[in-house]
Amino acid sequence: MISAIQWKKRSSKAMKRTRGGRRDDFVATEIPLDLMMEILSKLPAISLMKFRCVSKRWSCLIRSRYFTNIYLNNKVSSSGEELFLYMRYNVVHHDSMNCTESQILSLTLSSSVSDSDESYLEPDLVFPSMEAKGVRGMVSLRGLILYNFRRKACIYNPTTRQSLTLPAVKSNIFAQQERRRRRVYYFFGYDPVLDQYKIVCNVFERWTTSEFWVFVLEPGGFWKRIEDDDQPHVPTGGVLCINGVIYYRAFNRTTFDIVYCFDVRSEKLRVVKAPPHAVSQFCQSVGFIEHGRKPTLFDYTLIKETGVSELWVLEDDLDGTWSRKTLVLKPCQRHLVSDIVMGLTVHGTGQNSEVILELSRPGCLLYYHLIKNDLREVNIISETPNEYVKVVKVLDKCESIMHLET
Repeated sequence: MISAIQWKKRSSKAMKRTRGGRRDDFVATEIPLDLMMEILSKLPAISLMKFRCVSKRWSCLIRSRYFTNIYLNNKVSSSGEELFLYMRYNVVHHDSMNCTESQILSLTLSSSVSDSDESYLEPDLVFPSMEAKGVRGMVSLRGLILYNFRRKACIYNPTTRQSLTLPAVKSNIFAQQERRRRRVYYFFGYDPVLDQYKIVCNVFERWTTSEFWVFVLEPGGFWKRIEDDDQPHVPTGGVLCINGVIYYRAFNRTTFDIVYCFDVRSEKLRVVKAPPHAVSQFCQSVGFIEHGRKPTLFDYTLIKETGVSELWVLEDDLDGTWSRKTLVLKPCQRHLVSDIVMGLTVHGTGQNSEVILELSRPGCLLYYHLIKNDLREVNIISETPNEYVKVVKVLDKCESIMHLET
């Protein structure tokens, strides 16, 4: 059943008991492997981390990729809760001066059908990076978090609290001595057929050149350079991984409305045909989300003035077929978007096809249900004086016990 584990059968020892001069032999039967995995897959992750110390066999079983996938599939949350990573800013006083300290933590918010909700700030865990301001480009995939810290790719498992820093990319662009603007972007992908996690690195230098590198997350993994389209481009956020394909928005020197897709298994990069001219100008009022297991552009440019927003769903990435859906806010909910001053921040799709939006006002979120066309507000309240929060990432609803190693 498990190719990675050689599960040795051991004969049970006879337990002899003496009762009134008689000796009865009691043979303790061994728990079948499939039943043991079924039992372990229903336990909390913190218990499994302790059970790895029971024996080498238990440790091999719990760390095996087969059992890890079973546990992940069983632990996909259906409790209606969202897990956020947020930046906590705290104003402190040092030598008659006001200083701002920042820290990244996680927060669990429970979904509700009410129009207005309040959630008090109760941190779940502290992010492993010592300098929160140095963390860039967070991507959440199957219970793991990839982020860019000082140009290096770091992976963190919030379930096991394990952190892993990948080796630096040996790019020719970094080897150059000239002082030029260089940027590094990381993407996170998963191939469900080969059961492989891959990290894609895009090293960009102005508009002159760019390089793409791929790292397979497995023992002995290393960076290897792959071919690209020879068109240096800048990702603009909103990275998705759906059915073994990474999708992301970008722009280059001449075009501002590009959607790229990267096949994780074949490691091929290509451009997706843009949607019609109605959303050809990918401004800040267009978010890139997952809807119905498909990449979707969420255009909320006119949501404040008219209450109208549009969805453009990528039906086929080979021929660039997009479908369009128009949403109109209910009149009783128009007031929730009336105080938009500096736009909204799209944090992806949460439970029940709800797009999670953040207002410029600290700690204020909007949940927009795309199926029911319903909008509600959630406020994150901090009881600590001089403290305010800003959401930086909404995590997926998976709980992984995968052991990170290279």
